[in-house]
Amino acid sequence: MGISRRSIWRELQAWACGLLLCLSAGTASQADTPAPPIPQESFLSSLKQAFKQDFDRQVVRGHFDVGTPPDVVHRYYCLVDAKSGRREPNGVPGEPLPRADGMTGIKASAVSVYSCASAEQQGILVTAGYQVLVAAPTVAVPGVAAPAIAARAAVTFGPADRVDVAGVKLGMSLDDVRRVLKAKNLLDYRESTQTLGTGAAAGRFVNLVAVWTPPLDGDAEAFTVMFTPVPGRERAMAIVHSVDYSLGHAVREAVLTSGLQRKYGGYTGVDGLPAAPTWRLQLDGTVQVGDTCSRRGLFGGLADLSVATTDRPNLAMQTAPDEFRYQIDSCGVAIVTEDHLAANPLPSGERSVTRFTVTAYGPSIAFEGAAAAAQVMQAGLAVHVRDAAAPEL
Repeated sequence: MGISRRSIWRELQAWACGLLLCLSAGTASQADTPAPPIPQESFLSSLKQAFKQDFDRQVVRGHFDVGTPPDVVHRYYCLVDAKSGRREPNGVPGEPLPRADGMTGIKASAVSVYSCASAEQQGILVTAGYQVLVAAPTVAVPGVAAPAIAARAAVTFGPADRVDVAGVKLGMSLDDVRRVLKAKNLLDYRESTQTLGTGAAAGRFVNLVAVWTPPLDGDAEAFTVMFTPVPGRERAMAIVHSVDYSLGHAVREAVLTSGLQRKYGGYTGVDGLPAAPTWRLQLDGTVQVGDTCSRRGLFGGLADLSVATTDRPNLAMQTAPDEFRYQIDSCGVAIVTEDHLAANPLPSGERSVTRFTVTAYGPSIAFEGAAAAAQVMQAGLAVHVRDAAAPEL
């Protein structure tokens, strides 16, 4: 679909650099005229708004400009829901459109980090020429403390936490994943951590947990679980399970595909299961099949069984809000894939499977993790996970 998977954190740096360029350019080009104020950035509200934005229901209540002539000036529009009267917190770039009811709609596809409330406070929000015929929004009562940072953001997992791969469920806590993997009695265990934030407010979170048994007489098994980047409140957002069989222990392909069809459904019988199936669990609990959203490659494919040195960047920290929204809307709240190698035809003509990988990835869980991580960073909290030493296996 042509949507770029930009890093959230790189976007923040780019936006910050953009602000500095606007300020310096404005000062140089108009030495006697102070640069206009720039609305305060609000990244968390941009993240939430990008996910739930519905431009068809919203009308323009005003606009503000960022930049100083003769440099490029960008215009952002502040929106209000035409039915509920709820105001969106961040401005959006786009094309205003007249509506039959006299109000102004918007043709847009993105959300900026610039705060409409800040623009209004600085006196740069222009409301003249925009007719708004909706109810006034509810105003928060000053002095009432906001709720503490929650473990989950505004979006819910939906049915994603019902998806499991060999007993490891999407949405599982770190401690629950540790317990399940310990019961597998695999020989080796490794946890890798990453850091959220910088300086005194930095916190460590467990990014990956890997357990594996290296090939013994041709057989091997490995699990890799990736977690949301929330120190102390990690949740499993991706699971990779791979098994390697010796020829003597290989399973019939029909047995494997039949088990997959029974567990994940979607396809009409075993004969309808393709060589590399994909299941997409929707918010309403229904299952769709096939990789129509072209996101199978995020975790799908035959995984490397040598996980001792395997590490990868946290997916939630490298995915932009519009990509999360696309994944959830077009793919589902969870994506399950399976790949296998089948060879060594049996006397009956059937094939036997010598290796397979089942993966599960929850975009809704990853999105909530990104939002919760942003909350932690904005609050400037120094949250550290307890000792991440491997449990006894």
